[in-house]
Amino acid sequence: MLDRLEARSVELHSIMVVRHGHIVAEGWWAPYSAGRPHLLYSLTKSFTSVAVGLAITEGLLSLDDRVVEVLPDRVPAGISAQGRRITVHHLLSMTAGHGTDSLAEAWRLHPDDLVKGFLSVPFAEPEGTRHTYDNATTYATATATWSTVPLTGPSLELHLRSPLTTRPDVA
Repeated sequence: MLDRLEARSVELHSIMVVRHGHIVAEGWWAPYSAGRPHLLYSLTKSFTSVAVGLAITEGLLSLDDRVVEVLPDRVPAGISAQGRRITVHHLLSMTAGHGTDSLAEAWRLHPDDLVKGFLSVPFAEPEGTRHTYDNATTYATATATWSTVPLTGPSLELHLRSPLTTRPDVA
């Protein structure tokens, strides 16, 4: 199977083979690994937006919440004034003010903490004034949303799955 994928120039980041509900093989291609968060881009954005909506509905989060208040332990030393003003709304709308996708630079600045990296990347525009497709915003949004789920409650996956799968019209 791997030879066929390579022959077709399919770029894999990871693979997992599950048989009868059990993992029988798994592997990663550099620079990816099991311990490194892996963005799924647009798919991630859809689920993250739903999770934010649920958190807002439950009063756990607000679009006006500032990232530095929701994630105080993820604030980098020397954060800019603009970084302190970034809200959940800026993250969701990708209007934080970066001129280009900040993902690579965020990883470079803080390889162990993408949120710190995102907040450390210099901003080119005032927040809320320009949309820039910025993958790191989705990771920061998901991290902020995850932080609102009570530690004694269900996991974020169950928290998200429950309202979506308990309706008879949702499979």
